[in-house]
Amino acid sequence: MFDKPLSALFSKLKKWLKNSSLMKIKPINALVFFLKSWWHIVTVTAITVICLYYPLGGWIINDIDTNTDYEIPLSDPKQSATIATTSYIVNREVNDKLWTPNLPFFFPSYFLDNMPSFQLGMINTAANTALALSRVMPPLPAGENKPNRLDTAVEMLQYPGTVWLFSLENNLVPAPSSTKQYRRAIRQLNKYNQALSAGIIVFTPRAGDLKTILALTGGNLKRANLDLEKQIREFSSSWFDGKADNVFYFNRGKAYAAFLELQAIGRDYKEIIVAAGQYENWTVMLSALQEAAHIAPLIVRNGEPDSLTAPNHLAYLNGHILKARLLMLKISNQLPQDKD
Repeated sequence: MFDKPLSALFSKLKKWLKNSSLMKIKPINALVFFLKSWWHIVTVTAITVICLYYPLGGWIINDIDTNTDYEIPLSDPKQSATIATTSYIVNREVNDKLWTPNLPFFFPSYFLDNMPSFQLGMINTAANTALALSRVMPPLPAGENKPNRLDTAVEMLQYPGTVWLFSLENNLVPAPSSTKQYRRAIRQLNKYNQALSAGIIVFTPRAGDLKTILALTGGNLKRANLDLEKQIREFSSSWFDGKADNVFYFNRGKAYAAFLELQAIGRDYKEIIVAAGQYENWTVMLSALQEAAHIAPLIVRNGEPDSLTAPNHLAYLNGHILKARLLMLKISNQLPQDKD
């Protein structure tokens, strides 16, 4: 029933094209003529697409997840909850979500800065935890892996998070992407836990090892305190601090990942923590980091400390991280010495 109307429409279109001046000039000239005739439509369309693509695309991609209401399940009780959590953190940000810090300008997330900063902070904590584990966990037997799987994971997690296909730090020479290196770290962490399940190596919690982990974790949180304090000291008197949100979200990401890691460390070393009478301090320490992770201002402000109108979200975040770090030091000091 639609054949006749469609045929008539195509006939009219064919007739119009045949009589059109566009068909009487060369293709390149026809393109120039079209652009001159329709430049305003082309311009408006391009502007509309750009204006929608970046803000709308960025809004869809932006996903800062600070859920603290779960624990990472273990497939085998012989595995390390801390290793499983470190693997989970990296996998969630790289595979389950979109890794945004290394995306080039033509991605709509290019103009995001809060989520990339948050993700970089999380990976920073994951790398620090992996480093601590590599110093206390038993190495794999000779021949099982060269180098040690945890050492490889540490190396991969310390890789810059901003590399896409080229490295700006190496004169744009092609380089492995950040996501590729982080996925390799995930595999190494998972394989180590699989070795624990298979009984190739045995994880035995020791108070001295927990002290080492807390020392490295506390050192990383101290760097967060120093970073926040420097930003407050140098820029809180400025009318506008354009870097405050980057510093805030980077260290908020560190605090959130530290909460997840320390929650898992508490599972691995629970008997030692309880025996030392530090379980209550441990839960208060986790609560401080949880509070830090949940600070989510609509606009990050770095106001002067004595201001009546401008808040200072960096100082608020810094206070919670400092509280957690001091409790961590107190817990570590109360742990017993290992008996040889």
